[in-house]
Amino acid sequence: MQTNWYLIYCKPRQELRAQQQLANQGFDTFLPLITIAANPLKPAAAKTEPLFPRYLFLKAQNLEFFSKIRSTRGVVNVVKFGQQLACVSQAFIQQLMAQQINLQQQLSQQTALQPGDPLQVLSGPFASLNGIFSMPDGTERSIVLLNFLGQQLSVSVQNNQLQSIKKPLAIKR
Repeated sequence: MQTNWYLIYCKPRQELRAQQQLANQGFDTFLPLITIAANPLKPAAAKTEPLFPRYLFLKAQNLEFFSKIRSTRGVVNVVKFGQQLACVSQAFIQQLMAQQINLQQQLSQQTALQPGDPLQVLSGPFASLNGIFSMPDGTERSIVLLNFLGQQLSVSVQNNQLQSIKKPLAIKR
């Protein structure tokens, strides 16, 4: 029997509750989340929200437990088009999962840099130059201090073009 992903419609702001309740009943679910920086200068103020508010995905061979799913806390109904249940392809779910992992890695890389941290520019006009992280410049860029032609420049660079350089451990003698 083929396993499908179905679309579940949830009560407002109860996607996590519905996901937990369905998991407690043994269902496999996926709730794509996105982290949004409320204030670019304070990464700690970022909040995580569902990518598709009021929706989550449920993996099942068939929905013989349809009434059990509908009566789950946080769930309104299974999405249908007429009498046909809304099925989502496995490829689409895998793509969403891959993108979510990629976004989480980018976010952890962005928040990993602290003012004064050494870094290297990976691409762009300043490629292969070393610099010092100064501060975030919005959600996708950072201000970096670079030594260029004997002068110290303050430039704005895309975060995905930056890589942290591990500081060497100080050896006490």
